[in-house]
Amino acid sequence: MNQGHDGQEPLITVLNMDGQQLTPCLPHRAWREVERSRAVWVDEQTIQLLYNPFLFRDYRKAALKRDHHTCLWCGRHATTVDHMIPSSKGGSDLPHNLIASCSECNTKRGNRSALSFLKENAHAVPNLMKLSWHIFIAKYRHRQLKKRDT
Repeated sequence: MNQGHDGQEPLITVLNMDGQQLTPCLPHRAWREVERSRAVWVDEQTIQLLYNPFLFRDYRKAALKRDHHTCLWCGRHATTVDHMIPSSKGGSDLPHNLIASCSECNTKRGNRSALSFLKENAHAVPNLMKLSWHIFIAKYRHRQLKKRDT
């Protein structure tokens, strides 16, 4: 069994879709991936991812480039991406669900709905139409994916 950095908490073995071993993670991270239907338990100490984690890096870069590294919430320089439909609520990591965001706005929003956060901060949004369009598209595609899965 892998041991965590402090020797106390065991690390969970992580396998990619092809069964190759990736960097181990802590149990709470493993449970989060399983709860979000992004991984399955293979045994008590191993999860297998149901997606390619390296694609997210490309999706993140694509969203930042598309949005010109500008936070769509406030207009400042963006270094992170924000999920329109939070991943904790079933939102995907695909580019249509990602927008460029500065760390401060991303942290402030948390996992609240994009629409409610927009209503609270509409006065500070530099391009209201663009942000509203991203929210609409993310919600529409999320509904389409849910219909397809049922």
